[in-house]
Formats: sequence, structure tokens, C-alpha cells
Amino acid sequence: MRKPMIIARQGRRPSGLLGMLVAGIMARETAPENDTALRLLDLQPADDLLELGSGHGATLARAARLAPEGRLCGVDFSPVMHRHAMARNRALVGEGRLSFHLGPTDRLPFADGSFDKAFAVHTVYFWEDPAAHLAEARRVLRPGARFVLGFRPGEDPGFQAAFPPEVYRIRPEAEVLAAMERAGLTVREVAREAFGPRQVSFAVAAA
Repeated sequence: MRKPMIIARQGRRPSGLLGMLVAGIMARETAPENDTALRLLDLQPADDLLELGSGHGATLARAARLAPEGRLCGVDFSPVMHRHAMARNRALVGEGRLSFHLGPTDRLPFADGSFDKAFAVHTVYFWEDPAAHLAEARRVLRPGARFVLGFRPGEDPGFQAAFPPEVYRIRPEAEVLAAMERAGLTVREVAREAFGPRQVSFAVAAA
């Protein structure tokens, strides 16, 4: 059954009370994918880490335990998610270990070469031009840095059946990988895993 348009739009950019509810459900449902992305990042204690589309901030909070000496930053364009992430992670934010920034991920508020690692999970569907967002990620990564992109590809029939194309731009895996290469990211491997009915591809790339 295809998701109602109102729910799909909240998945893209949560807003209001409904957005908080939808975002909470999504955070629980997609935690395994985010944990897989963290594993593939191979975080080291002093790594500086960036998440594109950080939403609730729970994944970065888990990453803070793996990189206790690093700087962790998240960017999201939903004001509701920004406020929620700041509130639920106030201790880490107060310590200066974790920061959240409100804005688009194709115009990042960081200097060139600011991070050792970066990742994005379930965000590429909402980017009209993925290469623009990926090029920004490449810009703020240090030479040789690692980037992980997790997404459900067009080859997943359940994805196409359940999500409206008016909101979700569902792309074949090869198209997403090509966008990464155009952005200057060299794809080293692609891990494919199933999470219940969800088929997810994880592209691991070097800057």
C-alpha cells in the first residue's frame, strides 16, 4: 500500500506535531541502517564526523561514543528536527562535542577539508540534484576521507510500490553511484543488506 502524501511529505521534511510523530517512528525503524553506516565508517576516536540530514540526532549521539575525541556535526533543513536534535542532545551540545546546523546540505556552513568522515542515510531521495549535495560533502572532507551513503535503490520493488514519486525520487543504484563519482567521490565498495522488507545499498567512497 502506498503511503499517503501527507505522511510522505513529513518523511521528507517533518513539520509540526505530526512531523515529530513521523520522525520518531522513522528514527526507530531506520536505526539498523544508521548503525550499519556507522560500522562502515570505521570511526576512530579522534575522527571529525559530519551527517547530512541528521534529523533527530540519535545517530550522531551514538557516534559520539565511538569518536570521543572528535567533533561531530549534523545538518538538516527541517526546523522541527533541528530543535528536536538540539533538545535531545543538549548535554553533548553543551560540552561542545556535538553541533547541529539548520540549512540545506548543498550549501554546507563549513570550510574546505573540515572532516575525516561523513555519511547520509535515506536522504538522496529528496535531492533534486544529488551531485550538488555530494560535491559539497566532498568539499568539506579531507583528502582520503571516507564517505558512506545509504539508500534504497530503484531495484527494490517494495520501495517503488510504497512511496509516492511526487515526493521520493527513486533512482537505480547505478545512477546514484554515478552521481557520487561526478561529485569527486571514488566509490570503493557497495554493501547490500536487507532490513526486513527494505533493501538498502551502502556505497563506501573515498574523497
